Amino acid sequence: MATKTMELPPAMRRQAMVNALAELAQGGLAEEMRLEAAARLLRTAYKALEIMGAVLPLPAGMAGWDPRAVTAREHAEALRPAELDRLLAEGPRWAAALLRAEPELRRAA
Repeated sequence: MATKTMELPPAMRRQAMVNALAELAQGGLAEEMRLEAAARLLRTAYKALEIMGAVLPLPAGMAGWDPRAVTAREHAEALRPAELDRLLAEGPRWAAALLRAEPELRRAA
């Protein structure tokens, strides 16, 4: 089965490129990536806790997050910059500690 692709008109492609360049120039891409990394960390930690139970204390940035009320991305966006930095720094250490604490996870990794 053939798929059909649609091309944007040149003016729309140009505008999309200009918008992307403006975002890069303003540092928006880096912040977008930080927020997405924090949201991914939150979702992964939450799923790990669901599966494994509360083996370790939560990363501080997860405190107060109710995934039934607010998405991980919304929670990350609501964090103050210092809290976001702390979450991004704690997340990898938390994951490594969880892998060390749970031999079953270590074997799977």
